[in-house]
Amino acid sequence: MGAFLAAYLVQKAKNRANSEDFDRLKSELKENTRLVKEIESNFSENFWIRQQVWLKKQESYEVILGLLHDIEKYVYHQVTDFEEWQYINNRHPYFGFYAHEDVGNKKAWERDKQEYEEKKSNPETVAESEALKTRYDRALSEIFDHIDLKAIYLDDRVEAEMEKLKQSLSRTDAEEDWEDHFDRISLDTMRTIDEVRKISRAELKLDA
Repeated sequence: MGAFLAAYLVQKAKNRANSEDFDRLKSELKENTRLVKEIESNFSENFWIRQQVWLKKQESYEVILGLLHDIEKYVYHQVTDFEEWQYINNRHPYFGFYAHEDVGNKKAWERDKQEYEEKKSNPETVAESEALKTRYDRALSEIFDHIDLKAIYLDDRVEAEMEKLKQSLSRTDAEEDWEDHFDRISLDTMRTIDEVRKISRAELKLDA
């Protein structure tokens, strides 16, 4: 009887221990399941946030590069206008050594000059130039407004690059001739666009 009772108590103890272990395992499993779901929820939420930030960055860089394109078109227009003026007034073959003494060269120059002046005074040409200037002024204003509004999404270097370009475009230097001036603003505009493109590609991880 004593042996039976001892065996019974041992088995009961084992069963109780197993039951307690089972309850503990159930509790641990429940807690682990809760933690896994919480991690999954946080990961999903963080992924969604990163995705939305990426989309906002993409939209912002598209707007900035579009406005830079309007600036570039007007700068190119200015450069082209200057080159045409320079050709007619200084670089036409008529101005070559002794070429101005040739009647044929003089007539060619007078014809080309008349065509140039007619083109410059043409209402369509004037309207096109004014439209480009309007888009240029608007782009310079809007690009800084956009950068201010979207600063939370944008790399600080974008604003720094635009400030440098704005200073370059508005700079007038008595020691700089017109040819150097237009060469500089053309190069600075292209450099700024290239830099902003590099920054945007890095921000959007397009090179990763």
